[in-house]
Amino acid sequence: MTRILVVGGNAAGMTAASRAKRLDPSLEVTILEASSRIAYSICGLPYFLSGLVRDLSELELFTPESLMNERGIEARVQCRVVELQASQRKIVVEHVRSGQRDTLGYDKLLVATGYRPITPDVVGAHLNGVFTASRLGDADAIASWLSSKRPRRAVLVGGGYVGLEVAEAMVARGLSVTLVEAATQIFSTLDPDMAKLVEDELSLHGVQVMTNRHVRRIAAKGDGDVDAVELSTGSLRIPAELVFVDVGVVPSVELAENAGVELGPTGAIQVNDRLETNLPGVYAAGNCAETHHLVSGRPSLIPLGTVAAKQGRIAGENLAGRHSRFIGAVGTSIVKVFDIVAAKTGLNLREAERDGFSAVESKILAPARAHYFGGAPASVKVIAERDSGRLLGAQIVGSAEAAAVIDVAATALTAGMTVRDAAQLDLAYAPPAGALWNPLLVAMNTLAREL
Repeated sequence: MTRILVVGGNAAGMTAASRAKRLDPSLEVTILEASSRIAYSICGLPYFLSGLVRDLSELELFTPESLMNERGIEARVQCRVVELQASQRKIVVEHVRSGQRDTLGYDKLLVATGYRPITPDVVGAHLNGVFTASRLGDADAIASWLSSKRPRRAVLVGGGYVGLEVAEAMVARGLSVTLVEAATQIFSTLDPDMAKLVEDELSLHGVQVMTNRHVRRIAAKGDGDVDAVELSTGSLRIPAELVFVDVGVVPSVELAENAGVELGPTGAIQVNDRLETNLPGVYAAGNCAETHHLVSGRPSLIPLGTVAAKQGRIAGENLAGRHSRFIGAVGTSIVKVFDIVAAKTGLNLREAERDGFSAVESKILAPARAHYFGGAPASVKVIAERDSGRLLGAQIVGSAEAAAVIDVAATALTAGMTVRDAAQLDLAYAPPAGALWNPLLVAMNTLAREL
């Protein structure tokens, strides 16, 4: 019987294990997970904190028991893989509770160890009341702090996806919220002019946004709990009983790297289009592995659950003996911030120029529905290569229905369309459901004129 070991029990690992077992029920598939939960939605964490999700169990798709009963896959939780002996096709597992170690053999192995949040190198970063988010256990810890300490003020360090969502959650809980960002703009996935629309929405709902500010230290009370965030600029001191840090993530690659698995230029695990590493029988997928960016053509780190799940599916097919290819991704993402939604696919202007493109952009404001059905305007930006007219990226900030059109742009990018071709996409229209001229098409036509 072929034995498959999967290191990591969330999006990529769970998808791979399930796909392999479905294709070949005779496989012996075991998932090894260092934490106490598997198959959960970390993306739901802010909505648990806000109260929209009432119980953490709602964010779990499987428990180890239900996974075995429904899919015949064994999941061992609180089992940390501490060593990969690739030449012998063995791993060493440490049981978190007891410290006992076991050695397991495998025929094929998937490394799906994900990422870890970056912790700022400042005094006080590990105080009680300072949190990051990468596991459901983090949601438990934050909720417990909110319940027991009843903080009145929160400081968010970093303005990425999760930081923006946690800002809204903390406002919903009645906290006074300050967001501190070291860069000159929040939400760097967007161009500055588009990110400013998100910043304005935060300010409209009472979040104080401070950009181009660096944290000097996080101060403590006498009991060791967090008391304030102190900034380098102007020695400003912001009182806080809760601090949430969202300054980026790095791939968790130590296990693989120590075993001789090659890393790519991004620092993530280098894989081919079958998700194979340089070591025989060892695959990698998810937020620890590189992705081929379909626009830039370069290896990229795209730490999104959607990409992780697709990589996991392809890895699972290959673990089961198929010859499937993962074509790559364009980095499509979307985030809700109070009453607006911000979405992006492909490259922003800064990224396009960094990757050597001579880029040109167009930005328009247009309604997503007929005006007599209350169509609110959306800001749409599209970016193209100047000489070829090839579409390079798109950004949308507006209502949820307007931002959903980002998927059309993602499809156009995946197909390698030019702006002129994309401007003729045959999109649906009815006054209650859309505009005669979809905002994305308006932006494409505007950019076509520029070209």
